Parts: sequence; C-alpha cells; structure tokens
Amino acid sequence: MRVAVAVGLVMAVLGTGCGLQDVNTPVPQPDTTIFGRIAGITPVAGEEGAVDVAIQAGLPESMSSALQRDGRPVPQLEKDLKVSLKVTAETLCLADYLPTDIDSFRVGQEVAVVPVPGSSAMVGSKKLLATAAELSVFSAFQVRYLAGSLEKLPPEVAEPSDPARINSAGAELSPLPLYGGKVLYFAAGLTPSARPDLHPAPMGAVRAGMGTPESLQTWAVGGFRPYRVEWSKDGWGKPEPVQLSGIPEDANVRMTWVRKDETACLIEVLLLSGERQLWAARRDDARKPWGALEQLTLPSGRSVGDAQRFGPELTYMIWTAYEPETSDLWLQSPDKPSQILEPRINTMGPEYSPRLGPKSILYFCRGDRQLLFENQMVREVRLPGKQRRPLLEAAPVADGSWVFCRIPRYTPGQLDWNIAVVPRQGDGWGAPVLVDDWKP
Repeated sequence: MRVAVAVGLVMAVLGTGCGLQDVNTPVPQPDTTIFGRIAGITPVAGEEGAVDVAIQAGLPESMSSALQRDGRPVPQLEKDLKVSLKVTAETLCLADYLPTDIDSFRVGQEVAVVPVPGSSAMVGSKKLLATAAELSVFSAFQVRYLAGSLEKLPPEVAEPSDPARINSAGAELSPLPLYGGKVLYFAAGLTPSARPDLHPAPMGAVRAGMGTPESLQTWAVGGFRPYRVEWSKDGWGKPEPVQLSGIPEDANVRMTWVRKDETACLIEVLLLSGERQLWAARRDDARKPWGALEQLTLPSGRSVGDAQRFGPELTYMIWTAYEPETSDLWLQSPDKPSQILEPRINTMGPEYSPRLGPKSILYFCRGDRQLLFENQMVREVRLPGKQRRPLLEAAPVADGSWVFCRIPRYTPGQLDWNIAVVPRQGDGWGAPVLVDDWKP
C-alpha cells in the first residue's frame, strides 16, 4: 500500500491549528489540503451564490485503515478543529469523477478541499477559514490524487476503451466540426496508467494507427494523432486515422483547421524537444490522400501552431505563438504585417486555441478557462450550474448553433478529456452532451 503522499497531506493539515493564541483576528496560514466531514451547509448572507460549508476536520476512515494496514502511525487532528469553508460560483465541486453543484453534497460526507491560494486563515486555535478552489467527495479525491493508496482501481476508471467510439478513457482533444457537426476531426491517444501494478495497460482505446496492444507506436502512450469520424443514418462511424506523410515517429500531431470541403488543412506538430511547428497540406478532392506537407514560417517566433484560416478568400489566419510558460494569439491579414492581438485578448496568461465563429466571434482559451470575444468584450463561456464546469478548445459549427469542446473526467493521476457538444442558447450555453450520444 503506497500512502506516503496521503500522509504528507494529512500531516500538513495537522499542524494548522497548533500553538496559536485564541484571538478573533484571522491569522494567515499556509494553504494545505483539508480533510473532514461536512457538518452543515448554509448560504452566505449578502453574497449571492456563495455558501458556507462547515467541516469537522479529520482523517478519512479509508486513509486511517490504509495506514493501519501498513503499520504506520495514524495522525490525530487537534480536537474540535472546525473549518468554515466558502464555496463560490468559481469553486470546482467534484463527485463521481465529474463536476457537480454544491447541492450534491450532504451532511456527514467525507470531503477533501484544495483552498484558493492565500485564502487560509486561523481564528484562535479551533477554527480554520478558507475559500475552496476544489471541493471533492473524498472517494473522488482519493482516486484522482491518492491512487497509490487504493487496493484496486474502480473498474469505471479504465472504461470505455472501444475504438469504434469517439470518446475513451484515453485522451481526446482538439475537435473540428464540419457539415454542421456531421464530420468531426479530433486528436486521440492513450494515457499512461496511474497504477501500472494494478492496471498495466495504458488507458484508452487502441485505435487504428496506434499499433497493437502488444506493440504500440512510439507516440501512442502520452501522445496524440489526428482522426476523422463521420455521421450517417446508422449513427457515428468508426474513427479512422488521418494519413499524413513525413511526420517524425515520436511527434504529437493534431489538425487545427480543415477547409469546409476538406481540401486544405493546418496541422500542428509538437516535437519531442517541445518545439511546435505549423504545417499545411492540400489535396484536389476530399476522396484523395493528403498531399505533401509544407511548413509555414511565421514572424511570431520559433514555436507556433494552433492556427485557423478564415475570411471570404481564406486570406486571414489566426494562430498561437508559444513561449516558455505562456502563449499569445497573432493575426495575419492580406494587407497588413502580422501582429499580436490586442490586450483585451492577450494578457500575461497563456492564450491559445483560437476558433472563429459566425460574425467574427472569437473563441479562445486562457489558462484553464474558455473565453469568448464578442461585441468588443471578452467573457467566460459558462455551462449551466451553480458551480464552475470546465471546458476547453471550443469550436463552433458554421452557423454557431452548436459548439464542440472537450470536458474533463477526473481520473487517477491526470484528467481524462472527452469531446462534448454544447448548444448555444441566446447569450449563454446549454448542458454538454458527450459526442457519442449526440445526434446532428
């Protein structure tokens, strides 16, 4: 049983309330993971959408049992240490590996809390204040962060793994819909198992082009390559690999733009060195193989990709220029020098995944947020719910009525991103539907 990480987290919490004077002034504390049981949930007066979650701090029973089985000492929290936790609309609430609302939590549940940086403070020696960046049912937290403490992985973690479907327990990303969503290009790969001793095979569907389970291609585990799938009267077909020549064996590849008649495309190639390159390919007919790749040289730097052509004659292009730890969006126009986009779009944070919708609406990502530039304003794309539900890489169909994106499932070690479809509803968006269950 591997519980060293869990012990470290618990020990950090144990010292939180010790040796402090009993005063009413909150004293800032290091931000550490908090464990305990929910004792109450009440609205915060005068703060719409915020609730206070009272937590009786304590070591989860499953972790106590794991420590006892390993012959390790079981840490004891200071008696009566209580946590007053603020949950806001920005908090990520997790249960059953998926984002949910605070309404799904109940008194008596064991939970784990990742605080917002800088929000932890003690009042006296018995009360800890914090704002939640993440609030998880402990079983979900344990699977995600403490997989080493599990005697076995839950079976649903490794499923689905059907290569005839679009989503799997591996990586699916960068959706590009055509023909109103009836054709979909996306990138896919396998993810390494978080517990190879319990589940030696990588997670996900071994698709055509990845090799065999016994002899996988160099890129297949931890990497990705492009696929195409088409809808017919019988439903979604089987995703097929996009055949491209001249790609290094160990490179990751994804398509970031495909012309509506499928005769031209842009391809981002991520080399083992970390450098990204942008390539273009053409063909005379969608039924023919893609032609020779042409690397594009852009003025924004050495590492570029994630591009899209647009405009009546496709003479405009928007792309992502990558630097260490950050990235920015650039624009190429037929009558102007290439330039970085304005400060409302580009900030100190990483901006990426530019996708143009009707009326020049720009979808793009900044960090872990999906944003939209519309009517000269930047705002976040929010899915329905009281608490935040993450999505990334939004790509609209031609008329803007649906948006393809990727949404997370919180599985061991790393996120399992799946492709979903979201309806545009006025100024907002509806609930996401996993693409395998969606009908164009």
